[in-house]
Amino acid sequence: MEKMKIKDLSKILKPYHNEWVALSDDEKKVVGRGKTLNEAIKRAKQKGIDAPIVTKVPKEYGNYVL
Repeated sequence: MEKMKIKDLSKILKPYHNEWVALSDDEKKVVGRGKTLNEAIKRAKQKGIDAPIVTKVPKEYGNYVL
C-alpha cells in the first residue's frame, strides 16, 4: 500500500475563498479559477492544461482534505 503524502495548500488557495480553482499537475500553482467548475477548467485549458486538478476552496479555511 502506498503511503499518503500530506500537502499544505493553504498558502496558494487562501486568496480564492469560495471559488473553484484548477491546479497544475505538481499542485504548486493555480492555473485557473472561477465561480463555477467549468469556468476554472476553461481558464486552465486556455493555458494549455487539459486535465487540471480541481477543487472548491471553502469560504473559511481550516482543515480541508483534497
